[in-house]
Formats: sequence, structure tokens, C-alpha cells
Amino acid sequence: MQSDAPLLPGDAQATTTQPENRGVEQFERQPTDGGSDVMASPPEKAHLSGLWRSEPMELRSMNIERSVLEQVVRGFGELGCVQFRDLNTSAGWNEAPTEEEIAAAKHRRQFVSQIRTCEAIDRRLRYFDEKITEYNVRCDRSIEPAGPLGLSEFAGTSRVEDLPDILETLNTKLASEEKTIQEQSSQFIKNESEHQRFIVLRSVVAWAEQSAADTGVNVSQSDMAEDRDDRGLLVDMQQEQGTLGQIIGRIACDKFDTFQRLIYRVSKGNAVVMREELCGAIVFRIIYSSYEMQTRIMKLCLSVGADVYLGRFLQSYTGTSAVWAGVEALPQTSQEFISLKANIERNVQDCQKVIDSTKGLLFTTLKELARVQTERRHFVLKEKGIYHTLNMMQIEPGASFANAVGWIPKRKIPVVTDLLGQYDMCHLGAVDLSSDGKESPPTHYETNDFTATFQGIVDSYGIPRYQEANPAPFTIITFPWLFGVMYGDIGHGIIITVAAAIMIAMQKSLKKQALNEIVDMVFGARWLILLMGLFATYVGFLYNDAFGMMLDYSESRWLFPEGWTEAQTIARQNLENPDGKCYFGGAIPLVCTPCHMNDLVMIGLEGQQRCTCPGDLAFFTGAASESEYFCPVFVGNENVTYPNTMTTSHGPTAFGMDSAWHESDNKLTFFNGFKMKNAVILGVLQMTLGIVISLFNHLYFKNYEKIWFGFIPEVLFLFCSFGYMCLMLIMKWVSPWQNTNTAPTVLATMTNFFLSPGSYEEFDPAKCYGPEKECSGQQVLYAGQPHMQVILVLICVIAVPLMLIPIPLIARRRKKALDAEGKDSSHIDMQEVTIRQVIHVIEYVLGCVSNTASYLRLWALSLAHAELSDVFWKFTIMMGVEMKMSGFAHGIVMYGMWGAWFTVTVGVLIMMEALSAFLHALRLHWVEFQNKFYVGDGTKFTPLCFETIIEEAEEK
Repeated sequence: MQSDAPLLPGDAQATTTQPENRGVEQFERQPTDGGSDVMASPPEKAHLSGLWRSEPMELRSMNIERSVLEQVVRGFGELGCVQFRDLNTSAGWNEAPTEEEIAAAKHRRQFVSQIRTCEAIDRRLRYFDEKITEYNVRCDRSIEPAGPLGLSEFAGTSRVEDLPDILETLNTKLASEEKTIQEQSSQFIKNESEHQRFIVLRSVVAWAEQSAADTGVNVSQSDMAEDRDDRGLLVDMQQEQGTLGQIIGRIACDKFDTFQRLIYRVSKGNAVVMREELCGAIVFRIIYSSYEMQTRIMKLCLSVGADVYLGRFLQSYTGTSAVWAGVEALPQTSQEFISLKANIERNVQDCQKVIDSTKGLLFTTLKELARVQTERRHFVLKEKGIYHTLNMMQIEPGASFANAVGWIPKRKIPVVTDLLGQYDMCHLGAVDLSSDGKESPPTHYETNDFTATFQGIVDSYGIPRYQEANPAPFTIITFPWLFGVMYGDIGHGIIITVAAAIMIAMQKSLKKQALNEIVDMVFGARWLILLMGLFATYVGFLYNDAFGMMLDYSESRWLFPEGWTEAQTIARQNLENPDGKCYFGGAIPLVCTPCHMNDLVMIGLEGQQRCTCPGDLAFFTGAASESEYFCPVFVGNENVTYPNTMTTSHGPTAFGMDSAWHESDNKLTFFNGFKMKNAVILGVLQMTLGIVISLFNHLYFKNYEKIWFGFIPEVLFLFCSFGYMCLMLIMKWVSPWQNTNTAPTVLATMTNFFLSPGSYEEFDPAKCYGPEKECSGQQVLYAGQPHMQVILVLICVIAVPLMLIPIPLIARRRKKALDAEGKDSSHIDMQEVTIRQVIHVIEYVLGCVSNTASYLRLWALSLAHAELSDVFWKFTIMMGVEMKMSGFAHGIVMYGMWGAWFTVTVGVLIMMEALSAFLHALRLHWVEFQNKFYVGDGTKFTPLCFETIIEEAEEK
């Protein structure tokens, strides 16, 4: 059906309900820097929604008949798949609008009054929520509402939202209910206050009757004065004035000291103040002697907030009644006390009846409101979203159609078309994006409970640009893996895994509860925490670390002969022992040939490690030190072997670190080197992954110049520098070294690699036997190493200008070509292109160094975590075990030590250390990993979705 509604500039004419499928395939961002940041046309192919790239979007225009406008928008809200563009601001036009157009657009927002009505309803609903919470009223499901939204006049109506003026009707109803609640609540508070006053008065009267006698009778023998000075003052006052005045009241405890000092000042020391703590406050009695003093004291009581209940006044007060309101006359006889107490008791009972009646009426009203509170809140949130969307549409005065433009996921186009097809004169058209290229399509990923956490980590840094590679799929694995490298511990990982598993098992009930901000944040990341715990446990098995201990789950390959005796060093005289016994200091026993101690050096032979003499060596170690351990075999015992010594046939442990490292003297040195090298290798691998992902972006957006002069030189620079360093680390690990003292130092090699390429002092054993005996230099890892390093440095040097120069030249050529064709080339700013490219190259080259060094945090945190675990274990559990105690006392001590260990483990290692490792893993992903390929300047897809609106409102 042909539509007679006017279309927006750039809109295609819609002639059928299934228009031409034109959308984001035509989108092309104009380059702002001549090619360094070009968003080219994505390939014309559809792909399913996932986390790798965002969903394809299409910008569509909609012509909706005015009579069904609200119903159609409500349908969009239920679908939750259309993000509308505001056509009544300058952002909604293809060209810069004039002042008249802007003024006219403001008048096209025809639904401002409805939004204000929704806000008024929302305010009243929040007031009802506060009262329901204040009085702890629970929703009574047995009470049937009078009608939809609690409106009795619409009883039996199935779709009350389609009724005309439903908002005004609901607002009027809520205003009436608000007034009723306010009146009932005010009356209830007033009655409670009066009831409380009579209860306090009852206690005050009882105290007054018991604690004091009539001041006019036998004052000298009265006990009402607190000390002798006050008693003497009362006697003098009664002798001079005759009858004395009294005021009995109540004041807060924290105000009494100040109040007492003020009484002394206004009375100039001629008043007696007595006190008693009663009903959580101070009950006071003031005795005075003059009318002027009485007036000043009463005004003082009023000013400081003291409540006056009883009084015996010297003269009737003829002034304002505010000071004396509610003050009862102080009884003078026992009969008057009895009468006053009976009157107060009747008032207490009467007030209680009124309170019960008012409270019942108030609770009944609140229960009726609680029954429809959720329904009303959801209704007004939906209506507010609808009218906000309607204000974004172009509705000309008197027009029968409304024009709307919005982004729609490509796979949702048939659903939107079906919705519009249910109404006559409603059509879906396409927008010509060739004239509307100023707006990038929004980014949208379909996520679930599992993937939402990882996508949230990425979005916290920046929303992915439309259809660029999303880091979230890789973050699912790399984030918990890096956390596990820093936090590797079997015991701590199991605790975190169990905690996350409990939250996942109870997620249905926890989602319904109101959690505080911190708990809700942890609960939202439950799947991430589960993976973090699992990876920490796995890496803990690799480290063989559980609460600072090493487990023997894989048979140790460090075997010792029978009769082995532990000693720190070998004494020289052991070589001359006739029995030939050997003493070991925690090292692998060596099978040695007979030679003198000073001539002993070590060489690794296939099948076993042996000691031999310098004449048989190619490498020399120098004099033996206390850290070197030897197992000499003496003359005559050359064929002696030890059956339990380690040989190559045993191989390494099946899984994880050998448990023998736990008691070795060089454990810290070994793990320190291993974790440091492991951190660098992991860092280079992850940075390489980021650069490879950038290649997929360049291919997808057809930025081929960024492949030749971006990806390739970047990979060459990284591989020929720090990639080469990782290769040397691995080669050094797998190579057998007869003498580790002459093994190459990777750090020194890399320093010389950049500062003095080609210079490499190789180890020459002949110099060690010369007269000067100068042993210097290092062995090479492979033949031709110095020459290869020169080649690698040259490649790194060449890669820098390849990254720096060609991109600006290409932009300059493109600008000249546009000028020659007479086209607009103002969007190519050569100064901006050059500056941005220079900054990018400098940032990348320096980033390769700083980012690689940044990954050393994996080593630092892992080492710190292991050492803290070891310290806590030794200074709590092991200290308790080693105490020389027995019986019940030792059990008590162990129980206390276990409590201390558990406290520091949970507080420091489980919570603080886990948070620290989490933040460091977050930084490694945001800075070191994502900056290799991730732009993160996209806009999030925010459709009109009732479900999302309600969820966000409930979170607040």
C-alpha cells in the first residue's frame, strides 16, 4: 500500500511492507586522518550474532499512522530491537539545521506533559514504597485488586494501557491515595506521640510521688535536696518566701549538663536542680522562689527542648499559653496523686485504642497499595519510555503520520516488519546511508549470564567500534589464565572455586534478594570468579603449591642413595676417608672419577652426572665453593655407582614441580628465575595475539595499507626483539649445560643486542689455563649467534620507518587525487595524519619495551603470593606444631593457631591478594593486550526495551 506520509531527507520511498534490504553495507566512515583510522565498508555478507563481531545493523525509516502510534511503539518496547534516532535535535538531520528548524523541532515534542505526569506518578509510587518499608507492610496476595492498576472503574479490562487518558486517571487516583496515606500517617504519628507523652508522664508522676514531699511542709527534714548545701538553701528560701515553686520535666541525657549550668546562671544560684535517669532520659525537678525566676526557667525549658510535665506555680501566668501548654499541676496531697495517676492511665488506654484503630486503617490501605505497586511501577516505566521515544519522532502538526528513524539488527528486520504489518498504513523504509555517513552504527552483542561479565570488562574500557574484533572471546580464557599465573595455589583456588559454585547454585534465590552494592558486584561476576578459581587451582598444581606447601602427588625424581647423610658442605678431609662415605648437602649425588678436590669440576654426560679432571674438560668452573657439592669416588673404587641416583631414564616429574624443591636451599632462586621467564614469554605471546587480531581487523575493513605498513613491520619489530629474547629463554631451558657458570645470560645478551650489536665475547677455556687465568665470556646458544643478532637489529631498525613514513604519503596521495577529481578532501588533514602516525610509532616501539616489562607483574605477584602463604603457614600452624607441649593445652594452642592462620588466609590471601591479582590482570588486558588492535570508540546499542528499563529501575 502506497504511503502518503512525508519522508525525511535521505529516506527511500517505501512501497511495500518488505522494502529493499539496504543498510549498513553502504556505510563508510569518511577518513579523518587520511587512512590511519578508516572505517571501510564491511563485507556484504551476513553473519550470526556472536562475540567475535557485533551484529550487522541497518538504519531504517518508519512511517506510522498517528492513531496507532502508541500501540506500535509499545510493540517495539516489547521486542527490544529498535534504537530510535532523535529527529528533533541537530543530531537527527543530515545537514546543519537553521534556527527556525531547531525552534520548530522543539514544538514537535508533543508529549512533554505526559512525561511529567509519569514523573509525578513515579514520585508518588516512591513515596508509597517508603511508607510500605517504614511500616514493614507485606504484600497480601489474598487481597484482590479492584481492577487493573488498582482502578475499579476499569475492572474487567484486559489491556488497560490502550485506554484513553489512562495516565491522567491513574495520576488522579494516586494523588487521592497519597493524600489519604499522608492524613492517616500524620494522625498515627500524632497519636503515638500523645501516647508516648502519657507513658512518660505516668513514670514522672510516680517518681515525683516517691522521691519528694511537699516543699511547704517540714523542708528541713525533706530528702528532696541532693546535698547539705541544697538542703540549707531550701530552708533559707522557705523561711524568706514561704511557698516555693516547682517544675518537673524531662530532657535528653546529652543536654542535661548544659541545661543545669544555664539554670544556675538565670537563677543566679537561687534554684535547686535534682535529677534522675528515667525512660532513657533525665527527669529533673527545679525548685525556685520567685515569680520572675519561674518565667525565666519556663522559657529556658522551651528553648532547650525540655518537656515540662508537672508544675507548682507561684502565680498564674497571664501571657502566651505556648509555654504552659500540657503542663499538669503538681499534686500536693496523696489523694491528688492518686487522682492524677488514674486520669493518666485512662488517657494511656484511650490513646492505645485510637492508635490501634488508626494503625489498622493505615495498614489496610498500604496492603492494598502493595498489591498493585509492582504492576503500577512497571506500567509507568513503560509509558515513560514510550513517550520519550515519541518525542524523538518527527510529527508535524495536523499530520496523520509520524516519521521515525532507528537502528535495527539485521536479523530482526523480519520481526519489525511483521509488527508494522499488523497495522494499516505503517511501513518500513530504508535510509540512504551514502548521505548519512556521519553516524556510526551502534554496537550490539547477544550475551548471557556467562559471557556478560567478560563483555562488561571490555565495555568498561570502551565500547567496541562497530564490527571491529571484540576482545571478549579471548578475555574468557586469557583473563582467568593470567589471574591463575599470579594467584596459583591449589588450596586458595579451591576455596574461590567453591565460593563461586555456591553462588551459581543459589543464583535463582539470590537474584530475588536485595543485595548490597559490593555483594551484588561479586555475585554478578560469579562465572568469572569460577574460572579464576579453576585456573588458579590448575596453575597451583603446576607450581605444586598448596597453602605454601608442596605436595607429593607426582613421584619425585630426586633420589638419594642408602646411607645418605645430610650436611651443609663437604669437608676436604672427606676425600681421604678410607671408608669412602659421601656427605651430601641437598644436591644430586654425583658419580665421580678419582682426582683431587682442587681439580674437580662437573660435566654432564649422557645417563649420569660425573666429576672429572681439568685435562678431560672443555669447560672450567674455577675453584669449588661451599655451594658446590661433590660426591668423590676414591682410587680403587672407580666402578662404584649409586643405584638410586637420578639418570635420564627417569625423566622429569609427570606433572608439576618436583616436591624436592620444597626443602632445597635454592628454592627461591629457582622459582624466581622460572616465574620471571615464564611471565615474559606469556606477555610476548599475548601481545602477539593482539597484533594478529589487528590483522583480522585490517582484512575485514579492507585496510590493506595498514597490513603492509602496520601489521608486518609491527610483527617484525616484536619478533626480532622480544620474540628473539623468548626464543633464547626456551633454548637455554632445553639445552644441556655442562657448566651453568658459562651459560649465556639472556639479560646481558639483550642489553648488548641493542647497545653493541654484533659484539659477543665467547668463552675460551684456554685462557683459564694461562698464567693470568682470566676466565671470561659466555657460551653461544647456537652457531652464528653474533651475526644473526646483527641481522635482527637491522630488521628492527628498518621496521620503524616502514611504520612511520608510508601511511602519511598514502594519505597525501589520496588527498591529491580527490583534489584532482574536484572532490572534497577537507576531511584529510595532513598535519593531523602525520602527528598521529608519529605518536603511534613512538607509542608502539616504546610500548614493546614497557609492555613486556609490565608483564613481570605476573612474576612479582606470584612470588609474593607464594612467600606470604609460606610465611603464614610457618608462623601459625608449624609454630604451633613445634611447641613443646602436650595434652589438652597443646590442642587449645593449635586451635588458636589454626584460627589465626584461617583469618589471615581469608582476609589477606583470599580477599586482598585475589583483588590485587584481579586488578593487575585487568590492567594487562586493557593496556598491554587491547592497545595492539582495539579502538573502543563505539556506541552501545540502546534500544527501547521494557525489560531493560525495568531491570535498571529495580537495580536503583
